[in-house]
Amino acid sequence: MTQSMTGFCKASVTLDGKSCFVEMRSVNHRFLEARIYLPKPYALMEEELKKGLKNHLSRGKVDVTLTLDGVEASEGRLAVDPKVWGNFQSLHKQLESELGQPIAVGLTDLFQIKGLLVTAAEEAGDYNYLALFQAAVDAGARLLNAMRGKEGALLKAEMLGHLGLLEGLIQKVPEFSNEMLTNHQQRLAQSLAKLELELDPDDPRVLQEIGFLLDRADITEEVERFTAHLSHFRDILEETEPVGRKLDFLIQELNREANTLCSKAGHPRVTEIGVTLKSELEKIREQVQNIE
Repeated sequence: MTQSMTGFCKASVTLDGKSCFVEMRSVNHRFLEARIYLPKPYALMEEELKKGLKNHLSRGKVDVTLTLDGVEASEGRLAVDPKVWGNFQSLHKQLESELGQPIAVGLTDLFQIKGLLVTAAEEAGDYNYLALFQAAVDAGARLLNAMRGKEGALLKAEMLGHLGLLEGLIQKVPEFSNEMLTNHQQRLAQSLAKLELELDPDDPRVLQEIGFLLDRADITEEVERFTAHLSHFRDILEETEPVGRKLDFLIQELNREANTLCSKAGHPRVTEIGVTLKSELEKIREQVQNIE
């Protein structure tokens, strides 16, 4: 499935009379990395909501912002932190005991105690809000996937265009096979002449070594493997599961064949073709990096 990892969406969900707005944006990433921003009273629900997000997405860096429609979006029920309150009471009694007299504490003094007052969610409504947030995440993820699918279709079309260029280029290489063989033979003869060795051209050992050298200079296998990889690339683009990792690996294989082609060519036109192949592969690689 050619699904992009880049997308943005907004949605609104209403459940049991409560409304929630969700905003999602995603960019490419090797794995799924999600951050969910909730109103403070419900921040502890983030991990639970991430589990639901994994049902829709497999890769990408995703930021999700959930906002409640109403006062809950910015306010919650004020509560006293029992740990801070307990520490204050102990300290207050200790000071009164040491001084031997009561110490008056006003409401203003209490408000100045850091961490004493906290914003807490209405416990009775926690489950309802969790269900609302889950519904919002599901709705946003479906919409985000739809948008990522549209961008993925555009990326697929672009990659198919590059694949067509690659196929046309690699098919031209065999046209220069005879010239390449002649060039290698001439270079080999020139190298042997410089050594000024008395070699019998009909000596089986000499012929065997020449055969080895020419075989290593042959690029038939590289052309065949490159063509097979292109066909496999097309097949992967038609698969229904996420294909980004497969395509990334295949691009590496294609680059390896192109590099070998350039190093073995010994012909200016074939070297030029090899360089163009690598240039086109780099364009495809940049697009593959954004495929889920």
